[in-house]
Amino acid sequence: MDEPFVTKDGRIEVAEIMRGIRDRIRQKRDQGLYTDEELEEMILLKLQAFGDEAEIHPELLERLLEPSHAWNISVDYRIESHRAGLPGRVIVFVKKLVAPFVRLYTDHVLNRQAQLNLYMVHVCHNLVRQLTRLQVSHAALKNRCDRLEEELRTARTGGSGEEAGPRRDP
Repeated sequence: MDEPFVTKDGRIEVAEIMRGIRDRIRQKRDQGLYTDEELEEMILLKLQAFGDEAEIHPELLERLLEPSHAWNISVDYRIESHRAGLPGRVIVFVKKLVAPFVRLYTDHVLNRQAQLNLYMVHVCHNLVRQLTRLQVSHAALKNRCDRLEEELRTARTGGSGEEAGPRRDP
């Protein structure tokens, strides 16, 4: 039995196998056939590019792209002080004493802002996801149109490279 990627001495032609794989991948991409994982990777790269363009700190961008919402603001913040010793403990005590009164005015606003933040992140992620899918679809259609135009051109010329049609003798 004659294997297509095996030499006469029994060695496997890895370069030929890889060339075949790359050709099949290129053909699939020309047709717009991507796996879900490839699409997600493209979406992530696009989101990272947008973050870089906006000059968002890389750690914040990483947290924004995680499935958890730990990046969002929260009303149940910890009350602490950077000061050590007795002055630090007194400041924390006073902050905790005043916090319930301050929170009467701030909790509603912070909750609303957290909801808006979450909504905007979901909208942006979904827009980038849809944009990426449309770009892939557009590229596939463009490749198909180019291929069909080339086939039409070849059919018209009969494969000679010249346009076929009525000849006019001068």
